[in-house]
Amino acid sequence: MIMELIAIGAFAIILMLVIAFIYLRDRGILARLEAYERAIDDLNDRVYLLEKRQPESPDAIIEEFKKFQKELKSVEKELHERLDDLGDPILKTIRAVKEMESELERINQSINERIDKIEQTMKISSMSSAHANEKRIMELYADGLSPEEIARKERLPLGEVELILRLANLR
Repeated sequence: MIMELIAIGAFAIILMLVIAFIYLRDRGILARLEAYERAIDDLNDRVYLLEKRQPESPDAIIEEFKKFQKELKSVEKELHERLDDLGDPILKTIRAVKEMESELERINQSINERIDKIEQTMKISSMSSAHANEKRIMELYADGLSPEEIARKERLPLGEVELILRLANLR
């Protein structure tokens, strides 16, 4: 019981640490994503201003669009790399938590099996002691003792002694 509580407490602490770690990592990721978002918005504003300032020559627009496309691709590539880097530790942490959960479940099953075995042993021992009392009472009655004397000697209630003798048809 104590080991189970300790295991559950340890699991809860580890789970809280994992959640705190994920929360802190998410805050960093969100800050980076906001920076990328601002950069993309800035690029969009620059494209808009360039379109407004420059005459509408197709070659200039195409060239500016290609530059914008390259910058956007580099930002996207960097974003994907960062997200991939962040995903690996989180996946490892999730796997570790799942392994801990399965270990706790195995421990819990083991403890339940042991409890069942102990309960069965206690039932068997209580049944054998009652049977031993019956034999002793019948032997004492056969030796000529009265039910009152048997009850005093064996420290059992008189009613129980009389019931055992009646069931054995000795009285």
